[in-house]
Amino acid sequence: MPRLSSSLPSLTSLSSCLDSVEAIFESDAGMAGADDGEDFVRDGGRVGAIFLGGNHLGDKGVARIVDGLEDPCRKYFKLYLCDNRIGHQGASIISCSLKYNTTLMELSLGNNHIGDEGARHLASSLVVNDSLKMLNLENNNIGPAGITALATALEHDNNSLQCLVLSENPIGDEGALSILQCIGNSFSLDHLQRCNHSLLSVILKKVTQVKDTATLKKIQSYLKTNRLAVPSPISAAQRKIFLYVKENPNALLDYVSTLRRDDTEKEMYGCMALILALLGKQYDLSSTFVVLKHSPHLFSNDSDSEIPW
Repeated sequence: MPRLSSSLPSLTSLSSCLDSVEAIFESDAGMAGADDGEDFVRDGGRVGAIFLGGNHLGDKGVARIVDGLEDPCRKYFKLYLCDNRIGHQGASIISCSLKYNTTLMELSLGNNHIGDEGARHLASSLVVNDSLKMLNLENNNIGPAGITALATALEHDNNSLQCLVLSENPIGDEGALSILQCIGNSFSLDHLQRCNHSLLSVILKKVTQVKDTATLKKIQSYLKTNRLAVPSPISAAQRKIFLYVKENPNALLDYVSTLRRDDTEKEMYGCMALILALLGKQYDLSSTFVVLKHSPHLFSNDSDSEIPW
């Protein structure tokens, strides 16, 4: 990946703040001088974290930081850039780096103004990044469009992120529904099996323009399911399907009926049999499930097939 600094103004034209940022990565003496622990945390002789909150770096400063992160001789695990006047261009620069970075685990961009466009840039990096565990986007003026982009990337293409902070953003009802779909897509039982089971926490304090608070409660319910199922995504999927079918009994009957009409879905029979076995152990469900549990012909045309219950 080409270094970004080549396309930026010379250091002499930047503020003294940017000069010091550049010095961080070009001078070992500069790193050794950070013993006060405010800007750096060392890990086994390597610089493990960078704390540069409240320095008004702007997008130009972000480019300098990213150049330093790409140094193959050093590994960085945490990057905190809160309150730095970072816009969507800075988010784009960080996104490009995340697509190649394999060590960064925590990224905090709270109290900036990346907006929907910046959120879309970061979403594109989440599609390929598999190391980031925590992403803080608090108070960044991210609306429904940006939230939807992030949720879509996390639902389909990311299994590593565990904590997402979206507090104080105008996510609206549409954004809240996108987050719910990401972790509990009830469009079909297939979608429930394939949605995100790795997110353990989505912080939504003081989000605005959300009228349907029931959606926020459902989000927390599905997140709790993810946490209870750690470290088994399969267990999370089964729990989510159980909760959904408990509220919508006909959904399972419709799904089984669909499988019987489509011979290409035979590989799903075993999974559904396990789900029915799970359902059959619950005493507060309709007797319909008991009938299904003792109807192995619904899952295989082979009368000698072994049903796992």
